[in-house]
Formats: sequence, structure tokens, C-alpha cells
Amino acid sequence: MDLSIIIPVERRENDFKLIKQLREKFKDCEIIIVSDETNEFIKSAKLQADQLYLLKNSSRARALNKGASLSNCKNLWFLHFDSNIEHIQQSDLMGLDEFTVSTFLLEFDQVNCWWIAAGANFRTETFGIPFGDQSFLMSKKLFNFIGGFDESLPEGEDHEFIWRIKSLNIKLNVINKKIITSAIKYKNIKIYQSLKTLCKTLLQAIKFYQVRKTIVLGIFLKDPQSRESKSRLRETLNDKFVNELNKNFINVTNGNLKILQRRKDIHCIKVCKEVDEEKLNSSSNICKGKFINQDQGLSLIMSEVSKLSLKTVGKVALLGSDIPTLKVEELNEALFKSLDKSSHFFSTKDGGFCFMISNDEKVVECLSKVKSSTASVMENLTECLNNIEITKKVFTDVDVILDLRKVYEELKSSEVNLSFEQKALLNFLKANEKIFT
Repeated sequence: MDLSIIIPVERRENDFKLIKQLREKFKDCEIIIVSDETNEFIKSAKLQADQLYLLKNSSRARALNKGASLSNCKNLWFLHFDSNIEHIQQSDLMGLDEFTVSTFLLEFDQVNCWWIAAGANFRTETFGIPFGDQSFLMSKKLFNFIGGFDESLPEGEDHEFIWRIKSLNIKLNVINKKIITSAIKYKNIKIYQSLKTLCKTLLQAIKFYQVRKTIVLGIFLKDPQSRESKSRLRETLNDKFVNELNKNFINVTNGNLKILQRRKDIHCIKVCKEVDEEKLNSSSNICKGKFINQDQGLSLIMSEVSKLSLKTVGKVALLGSDIPTLKVEELNEALFKSLDKSSHFFSTKDGGFCFMISNDEKVVECLSKVKSSTASVMENLTECLNNIEITKKVFTDVDVILDLRKVYEELKSSEVNLSFEQKALLNFLKANEKIFT
């Protein structure tokens, strides 16, 4: 089974029976333990885990996210350390929908807490709000798309995560099996602790509620210093200049995104290679979610991002990060367009496109068929899609030195209407004009 089981371990936790239980029942699965580095018990324990990571300044959210990043499998199971899985079999995890988050019903290890578990299960089945104790299962692709657990929260990361999947129209699947968890916090104070949990749940619902997203905006990014970023431009211009040029391009994109993010109905994801992600975090950290390119071709990646977005939110927009003349007003107007199973494109002078928005499921198939980096991209999409609109303005995609010269002239001719980031780019080009002219 292609599954990583991720278990966060706090500072004083020392009962490792869950690990033995998992190894007996889920022999083919990857077990990842992420522990607070100050946990002395785990350092001496002989654990049958595939990976053990000691995390500095650990929190549950940080540990869960770290475990996901360490995973080598397609699917993830986030499981609390005090769980007992005696009722759960490997067959219960088979055939799960890749576009769905799954969870279990709850049972406490103390019989007299049955009514507390019944309340938690009512909350789960009626309102779709499970506790983290019930564990979450999903594909790694979907987890990245959602954006992981919020590491800024000292508690309630599970609740915030669930409200986020609700905002993304991601379905919750409740598996009709019970996961057993410790009732120690309810010992001798069942009514008080239950009321406290109920009150916290209501307060967190108010705090974490999110507006339903109507658009997924995928931003295609590369490490500004990567040799793959503007490789054709690097054939004629020095790397130092191209690296700075790329940073300016990303700054222009970020400037547009910051304004667009004022609209609460947009879910932004960055689309990049895993090797680029860490460096991009420092230069483009606006997007909550991500889609990792596993060295697939551009056409396939655009198709997969579109499929995931349409299966969840229902509308997808794709944006390149190297169109410096693109203005936020143009993007905003396009994002507000009313679409009826149709697609809208901003074309580029090289025959491709720099932006698209669609709610037509056929776009998934059509994008997978186009030959990217050719002059026939828009021609092929026009033939494939039944309902397509292409904006009259044609943009310049900077691939070669001639494109850069065109962009330079376009920026100079509209200097008074440029954004702060576009003006910074123009000043950079003016200061280095001799390099590319």
C-alpha cells in the first residue's frame, strides 16, 4: 500500500505500543515519527519506524507538516501518538478517493466516556468537523494543494485545517470504523472538560471559518537562480543579470498577487519543482497551497493542476510569472468574468498563453495534449475547446533577448501607469541597458 503513516510525538510521550500495532497491521506502509527533540524516551527506544526525525521547537502542526515533507508515498495518514487502531484493518484504507479527506469515528479507552465520543461522532457526521484524534487520510497531492497545517497556531491546527478543506469544497469521507483514543484529559472532570471542548469548538469555528473559495489560482514558478529559469536568455546574457531579472519578475507577480489576495475567494497555489520550493519560499511566500512538479512536462502539470482545481473548487486559473507587463487590473477583470463551461486566455506573441481561467472540464484533456514551448499552443487549444475566448491584447513572454528588448520598450512607454514593482524592474533595466541592447 502506497501510504506514509505520520505520527507526531510530544516531549513527554513514552508509550510506543502504537508503533508495534502499526508494524503488525500495516507491514508495507512507511512509518514516520516526528518527535520533539527533547523527548529522552524516544532516543533510547528501539522503534520499528522507517524514519525518525527529531524536531527543534516542535509543535503538532510543525511535526505533521515535517512528516508530510519526509514522506516517500502517494498517500498520507496523520495519526496521533495515543491512538489505538485495533478496530482498523488495512482493507479499510483501500480505494480512497484522491480528491477526498477521510477520517474515522471516535471511541475512548474508558467505557464511561461513551457519551463524549457519541457527541464527537455526531459533530463529525452531521457537521463534517472531526477532531484530530480521529486522524486524517488523504493523498499527498491533495495535502499540498490544501496547504498543510497552520504552524502559527499553538492549538486547533486540526480544526483550522478542516475549515480550510470546507472552503475548498473538498469532501469529507467518514470511514465507518472507530479509532480509540485516550480519555485521560476527561478523568474525574468529564462534564467540565466536555463543556470546555464544546466552548472551544464554537470559538474556533468563529475564528477559523473561511469564505468559500471560487477560484484556484496556480502560479508557475522557478528558482530565480536555477539554470532552467530563462535558459535561452542565459545563452546570450550573464547569469548574474538573469538571476536579478528573474527576481524582479517574481516581485512583479507578487505585487499583483498581494492585491488579488484581498479577494478572500481565491485559493493561491504555487506550482514548482521540489528542488526549487525552499528557495521560492523566501521570494514568493504568498500562496498557501502548492503543487509539486515531479519532472513532468508543462502540459501534463497544467492539466493535473486544472483537474484537481475543477474537482474541488470548480474553477481554475493558471498564471505564468514572467510576463512583467501584465497588470493586476487585467487579471482582476478576467477573474471576475462569468464563465459558462468556457475558458478565457491571455495569449503571448510566441503562440502560447500567459494566463487562463476556465470552468470547463474539457480543458484538462486539451491542456494535456498541447505541445508546450511551441508556436501552436493557442491554435491547438482553440481547435480542442468548444467555448474559448482570447483577449485582444497579446503579451510578450520573455524567453530570448529580443523579447526582453520589447518588454523594455513597453515598460518605458507606459511608465506613468506602472506598479511599484514594475517601476523597480524598469529602473533595473535602465541601469543595465547596455547588457541587453
